[in-house]
Amino acid sequence: MRFVAAAVLLFLSICLAAPMLRAEENQTELPPSVPTDESPIVARALYSNGSPMQGAFLVLLARSNSSDTVYRLITDQGGRFILALGKGAYELDALYDREETAGMDYAATAIIPSGSNANATLIFYPAGSLSGRVLYKGAPAAGARVRVACPSNSFDYSRINGGVEVKSGEAGDFLFRALPTGACTVSASTNSHAGSADSAITHGKTASLQLELEDKADEPDMLSLAAIVIVLLVAVIVLLLFLLKRFFGKDAYPQMEGHIPEKTVPESRPVPKPTAAAQRDIVEEKEESIFALSNPRAKAVLSTLPDREKEILKFLFKSNGRSKRSTIQHKLLIPKTSLLRNLRSLERKRIVKLTPFGRNLVAEVDETLFR
Repeated sequence: MRFVAAAVLLFLSICLAAPMLRAEENQTELPPSVPTDESPIVARALYSNGSPMQGAFLVLLARSNSSDTVYRLITDQGGRFILALGKGAYELDALYDREETAGMDYAATAIIPSGSNANATLIFYPAGSLSGRVLYKGAPAAGARVRVACPSNSFDYSRINGGVEVKSGEAGDFLFRALPTGACTVSASTNSHAGSADSAITHGKTASLQLELEDKADEPDMLSLAAIVIVLLVAVIVLLLFLLKRFFGKDAYPQMEGHIPEKTVPESRPVPKPTAAAQRDIVEEKEESIFALSNPRAKAVLSTLPDREKEILKFLFKSNGRSKRSTIQHKLLIPKTSLLRNLRSLERKRIVKLTPFGRNLVAEVDETLFR
C-alpha cells in the first residue's frame, strides 16, 4: 500500500508540473510568425472631405527597399487600423473597393519616412477603373504599349497601377485598376502603328475604351539613306571644284606639259563682306550652339536638376529654347498640374521665363545663363 500511494503521488506531481513548464516556455519564446524588429504604427483612413472611413475593408501594399507586404484589414469606427512595419522608409498604397460597384471606389498613397514614429494618415480620393482593347483594322493588337496620362492632385496613380504603361494581352485587352476621376488620355503604339483617345473616369465605375491604331509615317530605309548621302557627297565635290576653278583659274591645277611654271606673286584680293543673309545664318548658328546639349554650361545646369525638370529643359533646347506649355504637355505626356509646378520651379531658378499667351503659357530659356 505504501508503494501504491507513493506512485500515485509521483504521478500527480508530474501532471501538475507539465503545464507550468509549458507556460514558462511560452513566456520566453515569441511566436515564429511575429518578427522581433517590427513595431506597430497606428494609421488612420479618411475620405477626402475629412470624415473617417468606418468599417472599411482595405487592401494595402507596404513597399520598402527590402520587401513588399500586402495587408487586408478593416478600419474601426474612427477609421483607425494598426500596421506592424519593420525599420526603414515605406510607401503605402491602399485601395477601397465596394462590392456593389463595378469599378474601384477610392485610392490613397502615402509615405512613411525612415525613423519616423509618427502615426500615418491615408487620404482616400474618389477613383474609377479603365479597361479597353487595342485594335488595328478591327483585329486585336497584342503586345501594344498602352500609356495613360491623367491630370491629378490626389493620389499617385502610377504607384497604384505599378506604372503608367502596360502591354495589351493576346486579345488586345488592357486594364488600369485605379485612376483619378476626370478626363484621362490613353495612347498605344507598336513598332509600326500608333493611336490615342480620351476617356472619362467616373467614381466607382469601369470605363470602357476601344482604341484603334493607325499606320505610322513611313521611315526611310537604309538603302534610301545611303543614296541620299552619296548624292550629297557628289554635290559637295562638284561645288568645291567649281569654287576652285572660279577663284584660282588654271593656276589651281598642276601643269601637264612637263615644264615647271614660274613663280608668281598671288594678287591680293579683297575679302568679300558677308551678305545680310549670311550674317543671319551666322547668328542663327550661334543661337543653336547655345541650346546644344554639348554646351558645357548646358551640361552643368542639367546636372543640378531633378529628372522631370531635366526632361522639360532638354525639350526646350530641342525647340530652340522656346515652346508653349500645351506643346510640352502633349509631347512629354506630363499632367498639366505637374508640368506647371516644374515650370514654376525652373522659373524660380531663373532658368526659364514664363510669359502668358492667352489661356496658355510660353516657356523660354534664359539665354544669358548659357552664353
